Amino acid sequence: MKTRKNRWRAFLVVLAGASMVHAAATNPPAIVYRGDGSDLQAVVDAAPTGATITFDAARSLEIATSITLRRSVTLTGLRARLPKKLGRTPILIVAAEGVTLSGLELHGNYDSVSQDDRAPLIHVTKGRFKAERCVFCDASKDGIMVEPERSAGDIVDVVVRDIEAHRMGRDAVSISGGNRGQRVRNVLVENVRLQRGYFRGAVEVSDGTDNVTVRHVHAEDAVYAIDVQDHGTTSAPNTNVLLEDVTAVNCKHVIRTANSKIKHANLTLRKFTATNCKQPVQISNTTNGVVEGLTITNRPQADTARVRLDNCHGVRLGDIRIRGLAQGVEPIVAKNCTDVKIGPLTRSDE
Repeated sequence: MKTRKNRWRAFLVVLAGASMVHAAATNPPAIVYRGDGSDLQAVVDAAPTGATITFDAARSLEIATSITLRRSVTLTGLRARLPKKLGRTPILIVAAEGVTLSGLELHGNYDSVSQDDRAPLIHVTKGRFKAERCVFCDASKDGIMVEPERSAGDIVDVVVRDIEAHRMGRDAVSISGGNRGQRVRNVLVENVRLQRGYFRGAVEVSDGTDNVTVRHVHAEDAVYAIDVQDHGTTSAPNTNVLLEDVTAVNCKHVIRTANSKIKHANLTLRKFTATNCKQPVQISNTTNGVVEGLTITNRPQADTARVRLDNCHGVRLGDIRIRGLAQGVEPIVAKNCTDVKIGPLTRSDE
């Protein structure tokens, strides 16, 4: 009897040990990359799903061919740059769901590539994506462009946070459904800071998006802090977009919606600040809009309206403060709009 019990106990011990070995074997491995970048695609392709690839932060790699991420992995600490004159080439292409990018510093080649050959530093084509604590410099196009490939379905669940960008050809962060009927849904973008945007701004939301939150954005010397727009396809409205805590300094706009008449709806702006912006707020072709907590300051005085609404319906503007507006100039102009309510609003010419 004791022998049988001992054998049974031994079997349980072996079984438990096997289980522990199996669990350890299935833990995602940590890979440290110390190469020069020439074999990076092979290393990424060989990495198992769930692996974390860590880079030497003291070393910058030159990437002449896009690195494509085809399975769910994490990249952390990558420093990389594009060669001069190399156009139409992202540094990274995210082609799998569940990818995480952390602590990246990527440099483009804006000064040697034409806008006809522009490319984002990172092109994201799949969902369940996260990017955080990244620095982007001198991109010919965007820092991160989230846009599905043609006919590949929607991109769902995206988080982009703690982004610092300098001297960008287009947007620091671009969220786009692609203008082909596909959509990007369930998106959070927060803590984006842009210093100098040549043709665009800090964050773009465009061409077929839904349930997007963008907050804590600061842009200086750019076209805009935030843009919500489409490029004219009826299947690409932007709906349920919440924008909070946005600052623009020496930009053309703090918010621009370059929209056509295609059912854009439910746009909320809270706590916006525009300092020395030429046309601070321009909202067009949008139904159900809310603007709360808007402060606009101009030095010297502005001589045109600070808020312009065009073909908007059901808009509420409250807690508006406008400083540095010349006497006799209307602070808000609404053209072809219905059901627009304004107040309270304070203004001064100082």
